[in-house]
Amino acid sequence: MQKRTQYMHKMLANGYIFVSVNELETYRQVLSKVTFNRLLTAVLNGETQVAIKPKEHAALFDKLQEYNKQCQLLSRTAQLNDRGIELERYGDITAAIQVYEQNIELGFPAHHAFRRLLVLYRKQKDYANELRVCRRACRVFPKEQSYKDRYEKVKVLLAKAKASGK
Repeated sequence: MQKRTQYMHKMLANGYIFVSVNELETYRQVLSKVTFNRLLTAVLNGETQVAIKPKEHAALFDKLQEYNKQCQLLSRTAQLNDRGIELERYGDITAAIQVYEQNIELGFPAHHAFRRLLVLYRKQKDYANELRVCRRACRVFPKEQSYKDRYEKVKVLLAKAKASGK
């Protein structure tokens, strides 16, 4: 007991606050690694409070809101991808394109809809839309070289198509 009291005084002196285990459990997905380990240790030791920096504590609500928003975006992205795949399977390419377009508008960084749109627009020789999707992909995935390379190839195809009057 004395050891725990000394620990608490030390942490308070270092600028920490103590937060209940129950409260931190609600933020488990967004806790820093250090705080998560403290929470785990507290639970295993039967403790009811965990030391945390006030700044981290203040940011937890916003972090959890953002985490939940990203989870919802991921879920919606997966639903749209599944729908697009189904539409392609049934040969309704126009509807699949519309679904994939909705998907990329969400802005979630997932490749499937981008890659499928590039393929579908290329098959239709719709180079303007293919170029537009490439631009968007380059913004969403700035480190992905394949989209940059594709962008350059599509620019050439579009220039050739315009030169030939198509």
